[in-house]
Amino acid sequence: MWKSIRKHVKLPKKLTKKVPDGEVPDEEVPDEDERNKRFRILILGPANAGKTTLLERLTDSPAGAAIVKRNGERIKEVPRGYDQRGIHNIDDEITYASNSDFVFHDSGGFEAGGVEELQAVWKFIRKRSLAPPSQQLHAIWLCIPTDNDRPFGFLQSGFFSEPTASVPVIGIFTKLDGRETKVRSAVFDSTASPSDFLGRVAEVKQKVAEFVHGLETQFQKERYPPAGFARVGSMYTLSEE
Repeated sequence: MWKSIRKHVKLPKKLTKKVPDGEVPDEEVPDEDERNKRFRILILGPANAGKTTLLERLTDSPAGAAIVKRNGERIKEVPRGYDQRGIHNIDDEITYASNSDFVFHDSGGFEAGGVEELQAVWKFIRKRSLAPPSQQLHAIWLCIPTDNDRPFGFLQSGFFSEPTASVPVIGIFTKLDGRETKVRSAVFDSTASPSDFLGRVAEVKQKVAEFVHGLETQFQKERYPPAGFARVGSMYTLSEE
């Protein structure tokens, strides 16, 4: 996954210490120089796209370790996947003490036909393009859940009809394990025999690859398509593919 992302954006060189599983670290406040070096990402995706899990795996953080700040003040008792109406705010800064190199902004549930949500995203992108360097966006990550048979909400939203102020958009295919489960149930039917096993496994992988390639082709037809794509194998294991 990270090889795909590094083709289009420059990741921070420094990685902070890893936090043991099950521990939620105390908040660490970076100094001004460290804040200026942080990698700021806007993450888009429909509800249940695996965004929260992706961020936790990226930062080596346990569930519920997100530090969310609004107007500089930390929000207490933030629900995991906190994009419920009335709670979520795209301007909120999401960080993890286990890896302070990253600052995330979450668009919330970004669905097809959500005019209000789309306008909020564009307003945020334009505002950040005019902000001081430490507040500007470095990348936009578009989480595309592949366990959905019709994951084309972004194409219907109009998001790709305008440029993103020179900020690269990376399409990240999530929940590939869910897609593989669906394909496997169809391929390994009651007629499968032990001698067919290896061939069926290869067929599953091929069908999943074809499905994702088809999605990439659809996105590339847009006026302003993603700069590149990455894939997440299991939602608990980041893939280098």
